[in-house]
Amino acid sequence: MLQPQARNVRGVTLIELVFTIAIASILCAASLPALGGLIQGGQSRSAHNALVAALNLARSTAASRQADISVCPSRDGATCDNGTSWQRGWIVFADTNHDGARGDSEAIIQVGQTREGVAIASTAGRRHVIYRADGTSAGSNLTFTFCDRRGPASADTVVISNAGRIRSGKATASQAAAACAGLPAP
Repeated sequence: MLQPQARNVRGVTLIELVFTIAIASILCAASLPALGGLIQGGQSRSAHNALVAALNLARSTAASRQADISVCPSRDGATCDNGTSWQRGWIVFADTNHDGARGDSEAIIQVGQTREGVAIASTAGRRHVIYRADGTSAGSNLTFTFCDRRGPASADTVVISNAGRIRSGKATASQAAAACAGLPAP
């Protein structure tokens, strides 16, 4: 009598495949909130770094040109907005008439882009930044507060001193609440 030969069968059964897909789905679902927070944090850091780069550009340009350079919020990339909301963008320009508002004859040096999912609010009394030829910033200290969809607990700030120096910090509860109020609805 002939005995059947044992075959070396390799593969995955349908049940093993279903369990593997179920476990992978559960792991993906559990990691999505963390991934969303990671993305929001990256967008906030990107906005933070872009504004700090624009401020540094304005300060160094003021010193090299020996002229006033202003930074102001702008929706259209050509004129200054008269508000404290900066998430729609900003412009850096040569402020030849020293008024903090861009006129038609004043050259634009840089245009900052819109930031989705991030609110940026400046101090209520300061609607623009003017750097003088010596690198100082006219007026009182100015604070920018950044808030993303992670909420007020994750808000941070950029502070410009009268000497023109820029430093980062953690937002106070009132700063965070004011900035987060400017977040668009998801």
